[in-house]
Amino acid sequence: MLYSLVSASGLSVVLSGPVAVEDLVDEAARIAPVLMNSHHMNFGFFQVNQDPGITWCAVESTLGSAILVICSPDADSGFLMHHLLDPFGSASAPLTRDVVHLGSAPRTVADLVGGADAVPVWEIPGYARLRPEQGAASLLPVWARRAARSWERLDTDLYRRVVRDAAGDTVIVLFGLIEGGVRLLISIDAPPDALTGDDAWKYRALAARGPYSLTTVADQLALVADVPAGTDAAGLEALSQGLGDAFLAGPPASADPDSGASAAGADLVPDSGLPVSELPVPDNRLLWDRLEAASEENLAGRPFHWPALARYTTAERIRESVPDSTFDSTNALALNLRARRGGSGFEYTWRASGDSPISPSWVTLQSACLDPQTGRAVAGGRLTHEVWGLPPAYDLGAIDGRNTFTFPEEGKPFGLRMPSSSLYVGSSRSGVFLPLDSRANVTSVDLHGATGMIATLEFLGGSAGVVAVYDPAGQRRVLTVVETVVGNEPIRFSGDGNWLLLTGTAKCLLIEVDGGRFLELGMANAAWWPLAESSLLTIDHDQGRAVPRLFSLAGNSYGRSFPAVTLDAQVPRDFPYFWAPAVSPDGTELLALVAAGVSREYQQQFGTGQRAAKITLATGKAALLHTAFLGKDQILERDVREVRWTQRPPQNRIRLHPALAAGLAQPVTQHAYLSPGRWADEAEAVLVHSLNRALELTEAGIPVAHLMPEILASLGPVAAGTEDWERRSAWLVDIRNLTARESAAGAFTGDQALAWRHYGAAIAAIQAGRPELIDPLATLKT
Repeated sequence: MLYSLVSASGLSVVLSGPVAVEDLVDEAARIAPVLMNSHHMNFGFFQVNQDPGITWCAVESTLGSAILVICSPDADSGFLMHHLLDPFGSASAPLTRDVVHLGSAPRTVADLVGGADAVPVWEIPGYARLRPEQGAASLLPVWARRAARSWERLDTDLYRRVVRDAAGDTVIVLFGLIEGGVRLLISIDAPPDALTGDDAWKYRALAARGPYSLTTVADQLALVADVPAGTDAAGLEALSQGLGDAFLAGPPASADPDSGASAAGADLVPDSGLPVSELPVPDNRLLWDRLEAASEENLAGRPFHWPALARYTTAERIRESVPDSTFDSTNALALNLRARRGGSGFEYTWRASGDSPISPSWVTLQSACLDPQTGRAVAGGRLTHEVWGLPPAYDLGAIDGRNTFTFPEEGKPFGLRMPSSSLYVGSSRSGVFLPLDSRANVTSVDLHGATGMIATLEFLGGSAGVVAVYDPAGQRRVLTVVETVVGNEPIRFSGDGNWLLLTGTAKCLLIEVDGGRFLELGMANAAWWPLAESSLLTIDHDQGRAVPRLFSLAGNSYGRSFPAVTLDAQVPRDFPYFWAPAVSPDGTELLALVAAGVSREYQQQFGTGQRAAKITLATGKAALLHTAFLGKDQILERDVREVRWTQRPPQNRIRLHPALAAGLAQPVTQHAYLSPGRWADEAEAVLVHSLNRALELTEAGIPVAHLMPEILASLGPVAAGTEDWERRSAWLVDIRNLTARESAAGAFTGDQALAWRHYGAAIAAIQAGRPELIDPLATLKT
C-alpha cells in the first residue's frame, strides 16, 4: 500500500538505507529539522506546518527504513528544494536520497518500501512531541512489529502463531493492537453468560494462571496478556508460549469457593524442559562495516594469510599424474605438498605474486579478489577436509570425482562428492574470512573496490548459469540467467561499476548492473581496457597466432592491434590459445591462461591444465609465471584456474554505440534450477560433517566457534530443500535440544555456549519459517 501511494503521487522524495528507523529519524531530524515542525494526520502520516502540500511518514521493513515525502501539485517547489531535497542529499552513508516520479523508483527503494510498514515516530525516544492527540488512530510500535516478524500476518496490525504445548496440543495465539493496546489474545469458545454463570470460576482460573485478563472482543470472550514495551522476538515467543500453555492446561477440576481461584496445583504451567531459542536479530550494519569491526578473537581456528603486497593473484590447484595411484599414495603426496607449499595440497589455493599462499589450509578457493585499498576480499570456495579431521587426499577426490567413484571402493567413503562453492567475504583489516551465502554454487567472483559491490557467476546445472550481485548490505540480486556457460568464465566489473563483462572462450556477454539487460558481443576472450573509455581488449586466434586487439563499444569497431604473442615455453600444437586475459591497470601488460609447458606425449596420456602467462603488449613477448611441474619427475602439475591484477583500474565510463544498445536483451530471471534449495544436497554434506565434528570437539571440551559460520551458512539451503530437511530435521533439532540442555545446566559456558546459541537460533528461525534470518556473520565478535 505504501509503495502504491508513492507511485501514484506526482513527485516523492525518499531518504532510505539499510538502517534501523531510529537511526534514520535521528539523521533526518539533524539535516531536515523542518520535519519536526509537523502535525499528525492519520496512520503515521504527518503534514509539514509550513507547507500543507507536503506530507511525510517514516517506514521500516526487513530491508531497512525510509522517510517518504509526498508532494501534492500545490507544494512549494522552492521550499521542497531548500528544506528537504538538498538536505536529504547530504545524508550520511549508507543513507541515500531518491526522487520518485510517477513510480519510477530504483529497485532497492521499491523493494524496501513495498514491504514496509508505517512507524509511529512518536514512540521513538526523543520524538514524543510528535505524538498525536488522544483518540487518533494507533499504529503498532516498531519494537512490536520487529518481534512479530516470524509470525503469520493477518492484517496491518494483527499477527498469529500456533502454540504447541508439551503434550502436542495446539492453540492459535493472536498478537497486535487489540482494544487499544499491544496484547496477546486467545479466543475462548464460551457461552454468553461465561463470566456470570455457574462455570465462571473456570474462566477466572485461566486468568489467574498468569498476569492475564478476560475481556470480550468482537462478542467473543478472550484470554488476554499485555505485552511490555520493548519486548523482543524471543520474549514475545516466551510470552505466547506461556499464554498458550496456560490455556491448553484446561480448567481445574474444582474451585476454591472462597477465592474463586483454581484448586491447588491446577495453575502450574507445563515445563518443556528447554530454554526458548531466540530468533536471530537482523544486524542493520553494512556488510563491510561488520567485517572490519570484528575483533581478533574471531581468528581462533580461522587464521588467514593476508598478503602485504601483491601485484597479481592466482587461484590454482595441483593435478596428480601417477599411474595406478591409490588413496594412500595420493594422501602421501598431499601431505608432502602441504609440507612444501605452506600448507596447500591438491585443493585450489589463492596465491599471491611470488607464489606465497593467501588462503590457509582450512579453506579452498577457486576464485578470489582482493581490493588492496580497503582490504576487502570476496571468494568462491568451501572448507577443506582437514577441518573435519579427514585426510587431504579427499580434497583431490572432491575435484576430480575420486570421492564418488574410486576412493569408496578402497574403503574411503567420507569425502565430499562434487561439492558446490559458497560465497566468502573477508577483510585484511580485521583478518576475518567467512561464508556469506551457501545458496548458490559460485564459480567466479569480482569486487568493485570503490562501491563494495560484489558480482558472482553461479552454476545452475547443465550449461546454465546465473549472474548476480550483492550490494554493500550483503543483499543478493539476480541480474540474469545465462545459457551455454562452462562455469570457469571470469566475471569482471567495468571501472565505473555499471557493467559486468562475462568472458568465455566462445562468446562474451556485457551485462547491465542496474537492470540486468545483457548483450552478446560478437567476440570472445575479452577484457576491459583501462586506458580509454568504453573499450575492450580481446585476444584473437588465427592460424596459430594470438593477436591482442582493441575494440570500442562506443564506436562499435576494432582499433589498434598489438604484436602477436610469442611464448618461451612449449605449447601443444593443437591448443595454442591464450584465454581469460586481464590487462594491467597501466595498460602495459597482460595476464592470460595457456596450456603450455608440457609435452605432447604428456598431454595425450594425462591431459593438461593451464598455466598463467605474463605478456608485454608492446613486444608480444610472453613468459610463464611458473613452470608447469613441481619437480623433475613431472607427476605434480600446476593447473591455474584464475589470474588477475590486484590494483583498481581507472573508473572509466562505459557508453554503447546505438547499434549495440539496441541489441540489449531483457534479463531472464526465471529458471527451473534457480531455487534456494538447488544445492541443498551439497550443503547437507558440509553441514553433517561440520556438526559431527562440532559434537566431537564439544565432548572433548574443545572450542567449536570456528565451525559455526559454515554450519549456519549450510542450514539455509538445507531448510529450503524439502527432502533434505525432512531427512535431517529430527537430528538437527535433537542437537539443538541436547546443546540447549547442556548449556542451561552449565556444562559449557562462554564462547562454547555462545556458539551453540547461534545454532539454536538458526534452528528456531527455520522452525518459525524465517530461514532468511540465518546470518553466518552473526558469529563475529566485535
